[in-house]
Amino acid sequence: MELIDRFPFGLLVTVLRQAQDDSGRSDGVRVSHLPMIAEFRNEEIWVLGHVARANAHALSIANQCPATIVFTGAHAYVSASWYEEPYVTVPTWNYSAAHLCGTLRETDAWDVLVRLTAKFEQGRADAWDPQRLEPGFRENQLRGIVAFEMCAQRIYAKAKLSQNRTAADRMRVIARLSESSDQLAAQCAQDMRRSLHR
Repeated sequence: MELIDRFPFGLLVTVLRQAQDDSGRSDGVRVSHLPMIAEFRNEEIWVLGHVARANAHALSIANQCPATIVFTGAHAYVSASWYEEPYVTVPTWNYSAAHLCGTLRETDAWDVLVRLTAKFEQGRADAWDPQRLEPGFRENQLRGIVAFEMCAQRIYAKAKLSQNRTAADRMRVIARLSESSDQLAAQCAQDMRRSLHR
């Protein structure tokens, strides 16, 4: 849940079956980049979001298709030159990611919009409040989206943070990533530092 809270812009992935597609297109994978939130309900993780009604995923939601939602955390290139013995190994990439699998279902668009907005406007002095929208405008906007929720029936999470390296090599990688001007690399160093204490 922490990874999703920190990196809520994920990928919704479904397979569009021939029988579902009235345009005659062949089967294919559909991928949408979306802001989403996750919450616990009765010890289960649920993911919520919405797509434009014109998005191919609207059909997947209507048909309650199986889906995978992918969230990627901080990640960074790790040069082998940072290791104590750089030429008995190779470069790599450190990362954290979670894949949540389940079945999509349509849900109340206004509720999802309010909850997404609350998360992303939280803490802002000039927070935008959807409750202040003029009712006719609000209803018109809601007609243009399809909201979904998905219970995570399977979760595949991975944190590859140089766990296979010596403690000295891990500290070298943390130091190099911490020096980076790339915010993701610096966050990856923080994740590595936290993983040392687990």
